[in-house]
Amino acid sequence: MKFPSFSHKPQHELIANKEKILVVDDDQAHRTCLKDFLELRGYTCLEAENGVHALQILGKESVDMIITDNQMPLMNGLDFIEHVNQESNGEVLPIFLMTAELSYPVRLRAFKNGVNRVFEKPLDFQELCHAVDWVTKFDLPATATMRCASQG
Repeated sequence: MKFPSFSHKPQHELIANKEKILVVDDDQAHRTCLKDFLELRGYTCLEAENGVHALQILGKESVDMIITDNQMPLMNGLDFIEHVNQESNGEVLPIFLMTAELSYPVRLRAFKNGVNRVFEKPLDFQELCHAVDWVTKFDLPATATMRCASQG
C-alpha cells in the first residue's frame, strides 16, 4: 500500500493530482452519492461494499485516503481499519469512519486505531468533503496524527 506524504496543494493542483480515495460502505446508494460528491471535487474514488472487499482492493491498488462505514456485513469498519494498520508498517494513512452508532466505545476504538475523524450518519456529505479537502491539502505530520489518535 502507498501512504501519502502530506503537503499543501492549491485547488488546481489537487484536481491535476487526482488523489485516490477508497470508499467502503455496504449501502450502494450512500457509497455512490459520496463517490459523486468527491469526484466533483477532483478526487478519484474506488468502491468496496465491505471490509473484506476493501482489503482485496488494497492488495492491488494504492490509495491516499480511506473513508469507511462501520456497520457492514462480513467485516465491519473498525475491524477493517485494524487490518489496514497491521499491514501499514507504521505509516499513517488518513482514515475517516462513518457510523450510525456514535457511542463512546466506537469513538475510542476508532481514535486508538488512528482514525482522523468520525462522522455520524446520516452523513452531511458537504462536511465530509470539506474534511477530505483539509486532510489532502495541508501538511499533517504522521507522528502528530498518531499521537493525537492514541490520546482519543
